[in-house]
Amino acid sequence: MDIFNSKFKLDAYSDIGNKKKVNQDALIVKQARTGNIGRVCFACLCDGMGGLAQGEVASSSLVNRMGQWFQNEFPHIISVEDVTEDLSVCGDTKPDFMRQIQAQWEMIVRQINQGLKQYGYEQGFKLGTTTVCLLIMQNEYLIMSVGDSRAYMFNKKDIKQITHDQSYVQQQMDLGRMTKEEAEKSPDKSVLLQCIGASENVYPDFFRGKVEDGSNFLLCSDGLWRLLSNDEIIKYGSQKNGIKKMTELVKSRGETDNISGLVIGV
Repeated sequence: MDIFNSKFKLDAYSDIGNKKKVNQDALIVKQARTGNIGRVCFACLCDGMGGLAQGEVASSSLVNRMGQWFQNEFPHIISVEDVTEDLSVCGDTKPDFMRQIQAQWEMIVRQINQGLKQYGYEQGFKLGTTTVCLLIMQNEYLIMSVGDSRAYMFNKKDIKQITHDQSYVQQQMDLGRMTKEEAEKSPDKSVLLQCIGASENVYPDFFRGKVEDGSNFLLCSDGLWRLLSNDEIIKYGSQKNGIKKMTELVKSRGETDNISGLVIGV
């Protein structure tokens, strides 16, 4: 696998769904060719919450800010002249760009959280958003998540959920108090433990690993993953217009939420 020179295969789709009046999901996906580390791909997906336009404000605020980060701040991180790590400690080891990126993403999330809380206070309502973000470079990935939007890595045979939902039902399953089947039927299945804009403090989860040969990454809101099986993600995920096909499938099964997803193939 030669990520340095190869283009990424991209598929993205967002749908208002069967019952919502506004699509409160937002997403962005970009790829670029850099001089020193080859091709990179960045994506961010958010699922906004709040009455009508409020959730849309929350999700678009973070997506837009992360897009600005990729365009304006990311190039400085990977510029050799701007490396600030103590290279004397690790000798000839390459600087850990991912660690610097993680720190910047965490700072952005906390800034947006404070900004949305202040905006909601001034307007007299609550709003918030989940997020899942991905950066692929140098055969490595970094993923950040808050809430229950998910990231998967899959190939033609296997699939792995990378993120871990920050939700009440996931917490109860982790504690052994609820089965997966009970969680799917629970009236609290949409209750989040963390939400950007609605939580006093936000602590994103980060996941880092190697990109496997022939792998694809799926980022999606709960409107997409909730009524899909892993086998169906594998089946449709790498097809042309696969996200749209999965969207139509979950809509036919009665999904009422906004539905969004994007696939990045390496």
